[in-house]
Amino acid sequence: MRHSLLRLGLYILICFAGSSTALAGAAIEAFVTATLVDGRPVAPIGQVFRCSDKIYAVIDVSGLADGDHVLNVDWIDPSGKRREQTVYEFNRSGGIRITVWLKLHAPSGASLLSAFNPALGMGEFIGPWEIRMTVDRSSTAYRNFEVLC
Repeated sequence: MRHSLLRLGLYILICFAGSSTALAGAAIEAFVTATLVDGRPVAPIGQVFRCSDKIYAVIDVSGLADGDHVLNVDWIDPSGKRREQTVYEFNRSGGIRITVWLKLHAPSGASLLSAFNPALGMGEFIGPWEIRMTVDRSSTAYRNFEVLC
């Protein structure tokens, strides 16, 4: 059985002070990038990434009522298959910034020849991707990007 190797990470930044006022529903804003400045992801110039990039989704959630919340992030590949999922539970009011990342890896044995052909073993990752971000099963946002080798 052939396994695709993906590495998924979660990096959390709490950027907004908590609010003592319960707000009416969560709102999600996000961007996808592979660019870091001083070790932090910054807004991208484009939405096309190389197979070797570490791809970050920077997610700002606002309008959180005081209490427990769950963020689900699904990485959907070009075939429509969910490749990875991050589930992050947190207790917060107001807003939060959460950064998750995806790193694509070729199957073992393909890495030696990838210097000559970066797409070797990565065919199933090439094409349009979608990120689905849902907070508390009610607020959902989508971001699209493309992987080319």
